Amino acid sequence: MSERETDRLDRGEWGLVVALSLAGIGLVVGSQLLVAAATVPLWYVVAAVVGTQQDATVRLRRELAVDDGFDGESGGFDTGSDDGSSDPGDTVTVRTTVRNVGSEPIVDLRVVDGVPEALSVVSGSPRACVTLEPGAEATVEYAVELCRGEHAFGDATIRTRDLTGTVAETWTAGVAGDETVRCSPPVETVPLGGGTNDYAGEVPTDEGGSGVEFYAVREYQSGDPVGAIDWRRYAGTRELATVEYRAERATRIVCVVDARSSQFRAATTGQLSAIELSGTAAERTLETLVAGGHPTGVVGVHDHQLSTVSPGADPTTRRRAVDLLRATWGADSVGTTSARLRQGDPVETLPRLLPGEAQVYLFSSFVDDMPAELVEVLWARGYAVRVISPDVTTGSDDVATRLEALDRRNRLARVRATGARVVDWQLERPLGLVLHDAIGEAGDR
Repeated sequence: MSERETDRLDRGEWGLVVALSLAGIGLVVGSQLLVAAATVPLWYVVAAVVGTQQDATVRLRRELAVDDGFDGESGGFDTGSDDGSSDPGDTVTVRTTVRNVGSEPIVDLRVVDGVPEALSVVSGSPRACVTLEPGAEATVEYAVELCRGEHAFGDATIRTRDLTGTVAETWTAGVAGDETVRCSPPVETVPLGGGTNDYAGEVPTDEGGSGVEFYAVREYQSGDPVGAIDWRRYAGTRELATVEYRAERATRIVCVVDARSSQFRAATTGQLSAIELSGTAAERTLETLVAGGHPTGVVGVHDHQLSTVSPGADPTTRRRAVDLLRATWGADSVGTTSARLRQGDPVETLPRLLPGEAQVYLFSSFVDDMPAELVEVLWARGYAVRVISPDVTTGSDDVATRLEALDRRNRLARVRATGARVVDWQLERPLGLVLHDAIGEAGDR
């Protein structure tokens, strides 16, 4: 809590002027009524002179609710996912309760909640002006729209006035309860296809080896482990046979984020741009893959430049990849990251930078032909490709926007014709559900 600043808003000068004017006019014209009326402003002058600061004591508490708001059954708020994160564009309802814990009533209490600068208020107001009796409370309720990042709410600003309205006190007070909200949607799992390497991992393959899922029974060969022999078959036929299980291999993933100038477009002025949506999806996909032990890299595709972080699962690689992703959507400068920079046409340069067995996750809005051409080239060279495409062509119903939306659908159909997996991300759907659809489509190459 900060120190209180006391201001005397009015010292009663105007009341004294009015009183003297009325009295003077009354004496000149001989009106006893005007002379008597001159005593009324004098009472205000007296009140302004003797007015004192009010010893107000308040306590504040804040609760945040994502989407569903107050849960009547549990008696609390739904704060979104288990890890406290939410999707960009989600609406968060904020309820800040202020209670008068002093022994005197507060006749004029004004509260301004500490809204993070990056969040815009879309309904309600973070301000309130109320009168509180001792023990009474009032609630300030409003809603903010989330954007990517972690946002901390600040202290509330309090201002009180005494009964005469001439003395005001202003200070900031800490708010108990919820303080931060993170806009970084969780992803439980990520679809993995058949592009694998020779290391053990979690992706089933079409070959026998060490694993847990039955694959085939073959004739026994000298040197086969004793534990792999089918002893039941031997007991019945006296023939040795070896049981093989489906081998599981690790896979290297490369998240390719389209960060060209065409991607800094949003469906409407109040929504996130394509690059912010793609960056969010790519970052959460990266974190999930690395947490699962899959070597993962990132490529940022710019107009005439590619920034790359090679696949890996170690903390250093993860940090470098996250830095690169945040730089692609403008939070930092690409030049300040530790990514490697390559000049050239993305369609020609990217295939030369990818590991031979890598799977590619492409994040782009497909508002032009370059992403479709890139997918065709990658698929022709044997790369498994998955596309997650935020739709930013739905913000208007004019002819030009409808034509752009049609062109985009044709590009996605062109990509599907290659065999690539495509998730058309309609912005009213949360990112978690979009990626869940991609997981449901997962399969072999």
